[in-house]
Amino acid sequence: MLDWNKIKERSATLLGEASKKFRQYTPESFSKEKKFVNSLVVSMALMTMADKKAETQEVITALDLIKDIDEINDLNLTTEAIELYEFHIEELSNVVDSPTKWVLLEAKLLSELSKMKSYPEYPPMIEALIAHIAQSDGNLDASEEEMQRKILAAIK
Repeated sequence: MLDWNKIKERSATLLGEASKKFRQYTPESFSKEKKFVNSLVVSMALMTMADKKAETQEVITALDLIKDIDEINDLNLTTEAIELYEFHIEELSNVVDSPTKWVLLEAKLLSELSKMKSYPEYPPMIEALIAHIAQSDGNLDASEEEMQRKILAAIK
């Protein structure tokens, strides 16, 4: 069962810790890094919801990872990344009962991930993170393995 109070408490804590001043990057560099952060968040949301339910431990693991990823911290995008992750979890949660809407949203998010193909340095990190989230609740089921394959196909 999903413990929303525990998740919201953890989100509030991490958002409070994320108030740093933004560094300046060139537009090209920012665009590449922003795409990477977006892909990390989308990948984590897809893995969290792979079995069409959000487990508290998976959500907390994802939020902790967002807080600890240097690339996100270096860009001072922790707050935005947490908000984006929560948005995608809510969006996916809203369509779990509609197979058609689920497939469409999943395809849209996987399409976003395909932007990482241009940056071969990033997929190994995304692969490691999704494996960590998939196993964070102690249960790696067939739907999570299938989602891992879909994500890897999109980013490689």
